[in-house]
Amino acid sequence: MRAILCGVLAALAVSQSAVAQEWARFRGPRGQGIGNADLPLVFEKEHVAWRTSIGGAGHSSPILWGTHVYITRLGDDAGTREVVCYDAVTGKEQWAYRNTYDSHGQHKLNSFASATAAADDQGVYVMWSSGKKLSALAVDHAGKLLWDRELGGYYAQHGSGNSPVLHGELVVIANENEGDDCFLTALDRKTGKPVWREELAKSPRWACYSPPFLYEPEAGKAVMMVASAAHGLTAFEPDTGAIRWRANPGFKNRFIAVPCRSGNKLMIHTGSGNSGKECVVFEIGDGAKEEPEISYRRRRGLPYVPSAIALNGRFFLFADSGFASCLEADSGDELWRERIEGKFFSSPVSNEKAIYICDRDGRLWSFSTAKFEVLGSFDLGAPVCSTPAMACGALYVRTADELICLGTPAGK
Repeated sequence: MRAILCGVLAALAVSQSAVAQEWARFRGPRGQGIGNADLPLVFEKEHVAWRTSIGGAGHSSPILWGTHVYITRLGDDAGTREVVCYDAVTGKEQWAYRNTYDSHGQHKLNSFASATAAADDQGVYVMWSSGKKLSALAVDHAGKLLWDRELGGYYAQHGSGNSPVLHGELVVIANENEGDDCFLTALDRKTGKPVWREELAKSPRWACYSPPFLYEPEAGKAVMMVASAAHGLTAFEPDTGAIRWRANPGFKNRFIAVPCRSGNKLMIHTGSGNSGKECVVFEIGDGAKEEPEISYRRRRGLPYVPSAIALNGRFFLFADSGFASCLEADSGDELWRERIEGKFFSSPVSNEKAIYICDRDGRLWSFSTAKFEVLGSFDLGAPVCSTPAMACGALYVRTADELICLGTPAGK
């Protein structure tokens, strides 16, 4: 199997830009969890290409650029955090960039290395919270620091987990927290210098962990959207930060999940541990030039942490508490809703042949995309909070202890 994987990666590495777009941010292209890999419907031991010890705690999800896999983790010393590079073919650690930060309060299930990085041809972009501040830095693909910049104040009772999003020459960051310093900002990806900054209203109770979502219509300019309890769904110009519109249906809870798009339907769902969950599906139309209308709301079977996934005109939702459901995207009609084994922090990913999701106990589940059917599960050996990456013909999963590469065995 390793020989086949090496051959695939070597061929893909000839065109770094083509490879890199596979999974260079949280949940891959546009944050939607859809990848392109010929994977088995159900994983077994024979599908493990390699597994390597991580050697440090953290919940950030793996990303890839070329034949490099990146995660973040806590270092051996108190207050140190690391950006780590692994070889995608062998799993061998290539380098780790280390820096020191101040600790702060956070939820017992969070970590100081929860934000997923983003990558491009220049390097890797990472968000850290340090004491009462939020910072961003970039390192190149050899582990050399390119820039490090303090962005502003940050406070959230559950800690941080803000993931950056790349757009052209910009690193776009949403800093929506429970403190007084809330803003959208874009940094020059080469220098880290601010290009624009848009102040946002403070949320009276909830920090936002949902990263910005880039909507690229078939006609018209691209628009970036970010959702929070403070202002609802806000659309802004990615090149300037200018606000295009706001749509606030009265969200009352914390945003963690990435918005999920099916055609012109955009699903926003939110929740909290004790206050219930909410879901609104907007009709975003041709370019979202003006405030969108609400198509429908969903009130049961909703996830809090896991993002939804859209396939073949349907929304698939995997609730933290162990329910799975499928909706017709255009109408909101429920096609099925079933109790399933497992509870989830991980978000689903798919190659459009199966849906894969890891539960908190460390089982990798496979579901049919056509109907409710559990295809199978595979025990990864340790708890999982992060979301898998699908790239280079393989699935990369981070557990509490290891980084694991799964693919198709030789001859199959």
